[in-house]
Amino acid sequence: MEIVATISKNSFGADKIEEILLAGATVLRYNFSHGTPQEMKTKISTAREVITALHLDHHVRILADLPGNKIRLGYIPNGEHFVEKGNIITFASAKETKDPTQFIPVDYPNIGTLVEPNQEITIGDGEIAFIVESTPDADTIVARAQNSRSIPHLKGFNVGRKVDTLNHITPFTKEHISSLSQICPEWVAFSFVNSSDMLREAKSLLAPHLTVDWQPKIVSKVETALGVKHIDEIANESDILLVARGDLGLTCPIEELGLHQKKIITSGKKFNKPVIVSTQILESLLSCHTPSRADVLDLTNIVLDGADGIMLAKETGISSTPGHSVQVAKKIINVVLEAKKHQKESSRESTAMIG
Repeated sequence: MEIVATISKNSFGADKIEEILLAGATVLRYNFSHGTPQEMKTKISTAREVITALHLDHHVRILADLPGNKIRLGYIPNGEHFVEKGNIITFASAKETKDPTQFIPVDYPNIGTLVEPNQEITIGDGEIAFIVESTPDADTIVARAQNSRSIPHLKGFNVGRKVDTLNHITPFTKEHISSLSQICPEWVAFSFVNSSDMLREAKSLLAPHLTVDWQPKIVSKVETALGVKHIDEIANESDILLVARGDLGLTCPIEELGLHQKKIITSGKKFNKPVIVSTQILESLLSCHTPSRADVLDLTNIVLDGADGIMLAKETGISSTPGHSVQVAKKIINVVLEAKKHQKESSRESTAMIG
């Protein structure tokens, strides 16, 4: 079973990458949203050196996770702005604000056209939510806070199902695509894949850069309602499916997330395509040495449902002990796989006895 480890700000160094690989990670994921092509090339070069030094060249792969059209907040003085439950907050299309009490900047044009009155919008992974009161103009949203919390700048600004109306093959995506042949990642992921047509368009942009020696696996990140709806056609066109639970839990009603995950895994089995489940797999390890019972049960059920791998995000990207996260994941996975193996053997023996 694959263990995909995100390499981010706390794990870019060779020492952390070595720690992650020795713990058992099989794929290193780089989020191309957070760097220029040259920056990503430099960071991945460090990983390649470590992989070679550990004699893992044919065992560890690089995943280039290409950016989609992710809406983010702009810059806020001091990096954050605290709001109380019930506060009326104005969001406006802008790259920054000098006074967050006047408006919170959203680095996206015409943000008011993407929401409707009474709709819920969230920040980050849903840490703070708002209900839209009105949209005075195309660039403005007036909303009421549903809980008390700081709004950190540059976080994702989530508009629910309207994310499927955006073009997720952006100029930034194309810039990265054109440079991938210099990096040659074994896996290439496209974000917010919601139809086979979109995936074919993305693959057509990549095709001119492919070579005889570089034919990467194509990973479709399913993270919207439309993606779930069209999962069979997407699976048929993909090499690998990725259940991107972070955005999927924000673009769809959160209570439907478990059902969507199972539907994607089932589609993967139907078309014989591997499925990776990502986001908040073992995040309790960020603050505790022992994972929460809920995290253990979640990972257990992911394996029992037949997923082919998991992707750790914050667990290896910002954790001070990323290797520990991988070790814990591997232990749980191995125990569950061994139990499944014994169950199959017992079932075969019972069938033989009956026969």
